[in-house]
Amino acid sequence: MRGQWKFPLSHVKTYGFYILLDILLYMWIKDPIDLIYFEHCVLRVRYSIGLSLLNDDEKNAINVIMTTHDFVVNWHAKIEDKYIFPLFGEKAKPYSNDHLLIERYGNSAIQQRNVEWIKRYVKIVLDHNLNEERNIFIDKVQAKDIMNAILKEMRNYPSYEEITGLKIDFE
Repeated sequence: MRGQWKFPLSHVKTYGFYILLDILLYMWIKDPIDLIYFEHCVLRVRYSIGLSLLNDDEKNAINVIMTTHDFVVNWHAKIEDKYIFPLFGEKAKPYSNDHLLIERYGNSAIQQRNVEWIKRYVKIVLDHNLNEERNIFIDKVQAKDIMNAILKEMRNYPSYEEITGLKIDFE
């Protein structure tokens, strides 16, 4: 089974889900913007799971949220800042600036294990992502030529496959 939590599915169903996920992703992710949309979906699901566990299983909830936060800070935001946002120029600058706020507020909320802060942190991240989709990614840009560089870096982020379910053992 993949992930940090237990799915209420059998191993066979879970494995089948990941085969289907891989097929859909290879058909759907054609450029870096598609990849960012996919990652935003993953973040919505993971944060939703983390928040739903907060009242009954705080230890696992914090683990899911902390692992997801690490993904946001050490992969997702860095790739956006390095490869995606430069394609959109000044329009993307406020969203790049948000990344430092997200990192620091998330670090504090998780370290303090303050449930209200964690809920607010998750809302900040999800609103930030939604605003990127509504205000930046609606503009069409040529981004395919940077996909190979992103895929190369993806190999160096050790938890990418575990967090997203996207298999990265490609040649």
